[in-house]
Amino acid sequence: MTRVRLLDLLGFMAYFLLAAFLGRLAVLDGTDLALVWPAAGVAAAWLAVNGWSRWLVLDVVLLFWLSVLVNVVTGASFSLSLGLGFANVVQVLVFGLLITRWCPTWWGSGEEPPLGIDRIRDFGFLLAASFLSALVSAALGPAAVISVSDASWELVVSWVLRNGTGVVAVFPLALLARHQIRSSRPQQAPDAVGPMRGRGPIELAALVVVSAASFWLVFVVPSDVPLPFLVLAVSVWAGARYPLGIASAHALAMSAAVTAATVLGEGPFAEIADPDAGALALQAFIAMIVVLTLALSVGRGEILQLSARLVRSERTATEQAALVGTIVDTMADGVSVIDADGTVVLRNPAAESMLGSPRLDASGRIDLGAYGLLHPDGSPVAPEGSPFALARSGQSAEKLDFVVRSPVVPGGRQLEVTARPLPDTDPPMVVAVFHDVTSERRERDELASFAGVVAHDLLNPLTVIDGWTEALLEEAKAGRQADAETQIQRLDRILRAAQRMQHLISDLLAYTTARDLTIKPVRVDLAAVATDVARARVDAHRVRGLAEPVIAVDPGLPAVLAEPVLLRQVVDNLIGNSVKYVAPGVQPRIEVVARRVDGEDGPMVEVEISDNGIGIPDGQHESVFDTFHRAHTDGYRGSGLGLSIVKRIVERHGGTATARDNDGRGGTTMCVTFPAAGGP
Repeated sequence: MTRVRLLDLLGFMAYFLLAAFLGRLAVLDGTDLALVWPAAGVAAAWLAVNGWSRWLVLDVVLLFWLSVLVNVVTGASFSLSLGLGFANVVQVLVFGLLITRWCPTWWGSGEEPPLGIDRIRDFGFLLAASFLSALVSAALGPAAVISVSDASWELVVSWVLRNGTGVVAVFPLALLARHQIRSSRPQQAPDAVGPMRGRGPIELAALVVVSAASFWLVFVVPSDVPLPFLVLAVSVWAGARYPLGIASAHALAMSAAVTAATVLGEGPFAEIADPDAGALALQAFIAMIVVLTLALSVGRGEILQLSARLVRSERTATEQAALVGTIVDTMADGVSVIDADGTVVLRNPAAESMLGSPRLDASGRIDLGAYGLLHPDGSPVAPEGSPFALARSGQSAEKLDFVVRSPVVPGGRQLEVTARPLPDTDPPMVVAVFHDVTSERRERDELASFAGVVAHDLLNPLTVIDGWTEALLEEAKAGRQADAETQIQRLDRILRAAQRMQHLISDLLAYTTARDLTIKPVRVDLAAVATDVARARVDAHRVRGLAEPVIAVDPGLPAVLAEPVLLRQVVDNLIGNSVKYVAPGVQPRIEVVARRVDGEDGPMVEVEISDNGIGIPDGQHESVFDTFHRAHTDGYRGSGLGLSIVKRIVERHGGTATARDNDGRGGTTMCVTFPAAGGP
């Protein structure tokens, strides 16, 4: 036997002896049974702790003999004591069978008993089990022990009321007390709200005072008018305002006071001439006090738990709604919800940015025509072909491409739209998600054009190489050999074709690098980079025996924040273009200057590279930065990728790239901007 088990056993034995002794004191003259029997509740709680364990036989034997002992000591005959003890044991065992079926957590709770009764449904099971078990034990109590001839229906009802009420009044309080002593998982009742919120010690003191006053008026002050309803009114107060522990204690205290007054001959129940009738009336009144008080208290607890869950659910729902709202508002994709009447229920900022403010017709419905909604081929979208209409009709509306062109979006924007009906919405609603695919579609089209141009530009030199190589091969097979000059011309053409392919492939690699290389800006000495590029260009012309270009680099160029490899590529492309695109016989003259300027996102460095070249034709100053665009095709080789590489690199650094004519001097000035580095 464990220490906890031994302490429980000793505690319940002492508790049972005290309750049984007090019950035996409440016997009216002319009757054989006590008016109240709280020991029935103690016995039920005693066996409920261990349930159907190996200690059950010991508990039943001890319970039986303790009951016999108390009855014998308090004046009952030995035979009557044996019968009453046996009836008490039967009642507890029947109670255990019923509770095991209806509320199994109450029976056999071991070292972790339940906190108490927290549902009206469970309280109903407690009432049913208590009074049914008392009814079964009545067959072995007044009907069998006292004698069948003397046992009237009043006596049976009295037995059922006193034993059943004893279990209802004491069993919850005993489990609650043991839980507070033994449990390692203390539970806290939910905070009371509204009219159920207790007022603390002040109201509790008021309840005690009013209870004492009502008892004094009913059972002490002589009166020709019976006023027991005052006690019931106070019981309603206790049950409706306080948790089960306080309510049970109040019910027990009032029951004990009423019983004591009646035994002492005070109060309206003591004035009833027939002792059995008086006992029955008193027991019915006590049962009403106990059941009413506990039912209200249990109902109060259940309402508080429901209210607490409702508050938690509301708080959780509010937090989730705020979280979802924040997520929706920060989404890059647009989200709109429209009901069956065409009313906009929800729209996030991204949707408004893509589509503009909701356009409504005269009836207040959304006006799709005002958005300039088009199919990708340029044909207008009919109302029944809109994504919302398709989703409402049950048709597929997954990743459909539409073009929006309206005063809000003058340049047009291509959107990928997915619309779905929201389930369980009345009236039915449709949610649509808008994904801006303008740049993606443009890049896709550019990629297709890019692939075509690359294939064409690579095919030409390959054709040249293939043709002249085949001619040389046929001559070699035939044993013929052309003169040296002819061979030199053929090999020169093959070499130039191979060089064009090499340049194109190099430009393609540079273009890919400019697009995909991770940007890790660092402080770069712009003057050192430009000077090094200028020297390399001059040396290349000197080696080839060409007229050396004059490249003036301002030594005071500000430092910039850039990826060094990509910055050098920009400067080399711009200086290389200035050296290449000059008129025949003209010595290239290039000037590189820069200055700090204020940008929208901070200080920038504006780099200008001016030349004396052939310039850019009118109307092409912006298009020269497009992929594969060539402003000059006669006499100047190129892939059309150089300036598009420059623009891509500059924009990835947060800058801009522009071109303009040199007023009155001829030539072109290319201007690019990069973030300025801190310091001078």
